[in-house]
Amino acid sequence: METVFNEIQHSVKNWWTSLLLGIVYVIVALWLMFSPLSSYVALSIVFSVSMLISGILEIIFALSNKKGVPSWGWYVVGGLIDLVLGIYLVAYPLVSMEVIPFIIAFWLMFRGFSSTGYSIDLKRYGTRDWGWYMAFGILAILCSLLILWQPAVGALYAVYMISFTFLIIGLFRIMLSFELKNLHKRK
Repeated sequence: METVFNEIQHSVKNWWTSLLLGIVYVIVALWLMFSPLSSYVALSIVFSVSMLISGILEIIFALSNKKGVPSWGWYVVGGLIDLVLGIYLVAYPLVSMEVIPFIIAFWLMFRGFSSTGYSIDLKRYGTRDWGWYMAFGILAILCSLLILWQPAVGALYAVYMISFTFLIIGLFRIMLSFELKNLHKRK
């Protein structure tokens, strides 16, 4: 225990870096909240690239595990959907901004149905927490239906959830910095 405490005391010399990082996160959160349009543009670009990368990695995973995972074909289908959407969105960024709520909704819906299928597989393998995976899959399906019903909700939801996440992380880092400062003073 003394070794861990000594490491903590040694690492808190620069406690203020956590404070600066927290402030940066809070500033980014406020920028996202008060300029949702430019945030949405940036989000559509990040989403497009992440869909492309997600598709490639999912296909690699499926093909490398086709002997060990019985439902590997669904992973390939999911990867192909992500790959095609990613290519399309990267090629047409203005169109992607207009249709991104629908793409997010259908992607969430597919992932939700996939998650419920995976949870049934996990139940078959005897995993105790399969119900959580089922619940998250159903929640994803419900969120996708809400976005299809009100597409603006999807756009605003994405921007504001990211901004609130940055705000929470920023406040955590600020609080952590003062805790680290107190640990440094005990030295």
